[in-house]
Amino acid sequence: MKLLTAQQIRDWDAYTIRHEPISSIDLMEHAANLFVKQLKKIVKHDRTIKIFCGLGNNGGDGLAIAKLLCDENFLVEVFVVEYSKNRSTDFSQNLKRLEEKIEVSIISIHEKSILPIIHQSDIIIDALFGTGLNKNIEGLALKVIQHINQFSAYTIAVDMPSGLQADIFYLANLESNKIIHAHQTITFQVPKQSFLHAETFAFVGEFTILDIGLKKEFLDKVDSKHFYMDKDELPQLKLRNKFSHKGTFGHAICIGGSYGKIGANLLMSKACLKTGVGLVTSYIPKVGYTILQTAFSECMVLTDDEILEIRNFPSTENYDAIAVGPGLGMNEYTIKSFYKWISSITKPCVIDADALNISSQLLIEHHDSFRFPKHAILTPHPKEFDRLAGISKNSVERIEKQIHFAQHHQVFVVLKGAHTTIATPDGNLYFNSTGNSAMATAGSGDVLTGIIVSLLAQGYEPKDAAIFGVYLHGLSGDLAVKNKATLIASDIIEALPFALFSLLS
Repeated sequence: MKLLTAQQIRDWDAYTIRHEPISSIDLMEHAANLFVKQLKKIVKHDRTIKIFCGLGNNGGDGLAIAKLLCDENFLVEVFVVEYSKNRSTDFSQNLKRLEEKIEVSIISIHEKSILPIIHQSDIIIDALFGTGLNKNIEGLALKVIQHINQFSAYTIAVDMPSGLQADIFYLANLESNKIIHAHQTITFQVPKQSFLHAETFAFVGEFTILDIGLKKEFLDKVDSKHFYMDKDELPQLKLRNKFSHKGTFGHAICIGGSYGKIGANLLMSKACLKTGVGLVTSYIPKVGYTILQTAFSECMVLTDDEILEIRNFPSTENYDAIAVGPGLGMNEYTIKSFYKWISSITKPCVIDADALNISSQLLIEHHDSFRFPKHAILTPHPKEFDRLAGISKNSVERIEKQIHFAQHHQVFVVLKGAHTTIATPDGNLYFNSTGNSAMATAGSGDVLTGIIVSLLAQGYEPKDAAIFGVYLHGLSGDLAVKNKATLIASDIIEALPFALFSLLS
């Protein structure tokens, strides 16, 4: 789905109201209903719910939510923060509706008011400001935000944590003491651009997206180069039929490993085969031969002439796709051989780990002559990317560099993280929606490389292989972590067939 600016989101609301047709107050009521359904999954009736409402439409959402919670027999206290004399029409109408509920407490907070005591057992719903916020919060509203943040009560934000702005370019100037620190954000229709960065997790927490029925045709009319990938956005799966055979699904070569790091190639090669490639060949130094042949009997093995590291990269003309890097090491002869070899690559390829570190060194030493294969897929973690493109002050600057790097070198850059991003040669950026923190474990990136090269060998275009591979990697991690506190990379590999099967249903 397209990621939109705050103004585009407001335009989408207006477009839906105009073309559905539906009144803004009824759309707000619908959103509130869905919010309460989600809330009931996590909040029990024995908790007091304190709802802090601003005077705009986000506050109107809060009032509509309060009314519905009263209907569900929750104990609700509503605090209207009078930071201005201006009230939105929908806010005023919802306040009038709520005042008819004699069982709900509605308290106005003014500049000289004593702010309410918040107990640890309370549930706080933040409905002060939404996507319409376009300036720093000050005065009474700021005082209320700082009051809420000093308590440890579980806090849920309506659409946006108050004080955080939706658009990505505001992230460079975050002021933690001016933003609600929500444990969870229940947002409407699409995630906001600012949710998808490490710097904002302290404010957003985990987020849930509710489809409130805004008209999808609006998305065809708006421009966006940022996307959020979910199951419905994936490329069409290549299915096996009765007469398929191993030659139908390609042959990948996985190049990597050195003394003490043969396991990196083993993980990459296993993930490659588990993802459905017909054949996989592992290319390793001689020291790894017995390891690969013993630990992975389904894999074919070729060895370098050298014992401890790779110095003589293989011919790749007989393979459908190439992966290089995991466990490769930074031996000076490996670097020299890689420099000569990489320019000969014409097949789809994935470049990872030490192959990226070698590339970053070669970009400096041979700036004018070093070239990545066209439309190669690079899979750096943030430190590896910083070596390639320079150190960034924050994730926003790093993403800007990622997009520029992909365009300049005509490659796909998969920047690994909580919401792994895929930058394409045409300047688009895709945020991934699967995965979890338990996947931050040794070898997880090697597994991702194996998945992507498998998809390339099966005939997926580089863009589709990168996007689908990242999604599948995260989905496998999500399946593997069920009923577990931690993962190892092999757990992700074992979950791959089940993740693929779930996408077929």
